[in-house]
Amino acid sequence: MFGGKFEFKDLVSYYNLKSFGGHHSGDIVDAPHGASEFIDLTLSKVREQGVRFVVMTVNSYTQQPYADLPECFAGWMARQHPNSGEIFEPKTVQDKLDITADSRIAIPLIIDVQENQVIWADMSLKNHPRWNNNVHGNLPGISLSLQSLVEMSKPNVYDLLRLHIESRGQLVDSPDQAEAIYSPEEGIQYRHDELLSEFMA
Repeated sequence: MFGGKFEFKDLVSYYNLKSFGGHHSGDIVDAPHGASEFIDLTLSKVREQGVRFVVMTVNSYTQQPYADLPECFAGWMARQHPNSGEIFEPKTVQDKLDITADSRIAIPLIIDVQENQVIWADMSLKNHPRWNNNVHGNLPGISLSLQSLVEMSKPNVYDLLRLHIESRGQLVDSPDQAEAIYSPEEGIQYRHDELLSEFMA
């Protein structure tokens, strides 16, 4: 958890199970059939402590690359009462991200508790002297990654397509003159695979 100037406030992890309105479900070290761990946050309590950003990090404590695991994912979900002991209910998951990179450290997302936003980071990191297998050892790098992800100027779909038009094509006045049409009415903003493969590769 970090403040508005990206300063470290506190953390919730396997070695600090409760803090700042957050509760860790506990460290599961033996799960031959798989397991899920949770961190529940009461956002109002987190805000009261001056926290602006919550950074989710996933660390492979035993140093196995995620690519070698049969299944590994992270995400966020809405719950009525944090730390209530509610049974995991898949329909309450809001978004899920499969972690399949050949790495041992991931930053799937950042929660901006002031703006009530989830910022997808989808960041996998290789081992490096500044990165360890727990959160405390990684704090300098996490803080820098947080700041760069939050302050990064990201193009929207319009900007992306405009760049491609300027470099590869020509903007026309009428759909009748166009070889390809990209518009919200055509649902371009939802055609993620096409955007990734044709315009961001």
